[in-house]
Amino acid sequence: MTSRNRSMSFLDGLRAGLQKCGFAGGRILVGVSGGADSVALLRGLAFTSEAAANSKSGTADGFELITAHIDHQIRDDSAEDANWVRELADRLGLSCRVETANILDRVAETQESLEEAARNARYETLVRIAQEEGCSAIAVAHTADDQAETVLHHLVRGTSVTGLRGMQWARPATGQTSENSVQLIRPMLEIRRSELEDWLRLIEQDFRTDPTNADAALTRNRIRHELLPMLERDFNPQIRKALGTLAGHASEVSDLLRSLSGKLVDQSLVQVSDDSIRIDCTTLADQPPLLIRETLLAVWQQAGWPLKRMGHREWHKLSELVTQDSEGAVSLPERIEARRRGQLLVLTR
Repeated sequence: MTSRNRSMSFLDGLRAGLQKCGFAGGRILVGVSGGADSVALLRGLAFTSEAAANSKSGTADGFELITAHIDHQIRDDSAEDANWVRELADRLGLSCRVETANILDRVAETQESLEEAARNARYETLVRIAQEEGCSAIAVAHTADDQAETVLHHLVRGTSVTGLRGMQWARPATGQTSENSVQLIRPMLEIRRSELEDWLRLIEQDFRTDPTNADAALTRNRIRHELLPMLERDFNPQIRKALGTLAGHASEVSDLLRSLSGKLVDQSLVQVSDDSIRIDCTTLADQPPLLIRETLLAVWQQAGWPLKRMGHREWHKLSELVTQDSEGAVSLPERIEARRRGQLLVLTR
């Protein structure tokens, strides 16, 4: 494959990804850490935006880029990454928002893991910047390799069909207001990390390397550097592609379940509030157990109740209250009580 063909292959994959994300134009806030993935995303979108502006046609007509970098202040030299990203954006003629988040303080306050605190702070800050800058989308640099790692990570921890779908091409960003909605998009989900690194070498673009990506104490890194290579070497050379295909199938199943459970919510939900949920079990009790659990989950999410400590065992116990003929009660995490009263399932917190 010639240099031109390799370049067009990456850019074509990125444009196809934008289409799969359903992006229809507007401002994109690009999250850039300085690593290879996010630098390739930024450079690729910049090429695509320029080509669209010159041709006045194509998927990316009318889109504008803004760069954002979140300094987590975990490493002593993290400010160097921020300065590097700012200089890259300047060379590309793009505005750049650099903000800091004290992750160690957040961990002490919230008891989140370091990974969880960094991820949550990053997305919260990106959403706020996107709203302030009038962006319709936030682009992040997850690749096909990240998708495979995510599905494996969910499998290792234990997951449902929803967890098997991995990351979505696009979803509403968290923390947004209805007046200023923002989509989180992942246009590189079918591009391998090796492909984008080849492309960066081709255009002679350097990038930063975060030493924490090699920290074997982090589960995600062990999956990336140990488990996936072992599966690839000893079991299936195409394991990353297989996991990506599984994620696609699981996404289709999840969409179907969401549609069916949404109809059941409409039929069975009697009342929902911050501290009480009432569900009519008449129709719901005749459904398959999986669909009952999905419907209960949908109601739970609609109420905004905490999900973190609700595992398969808890959902199973709750669904049994729906199907049993007699009255009964179940105590759930976060001081939530569920009680069957006649044909009503009543939950209080």
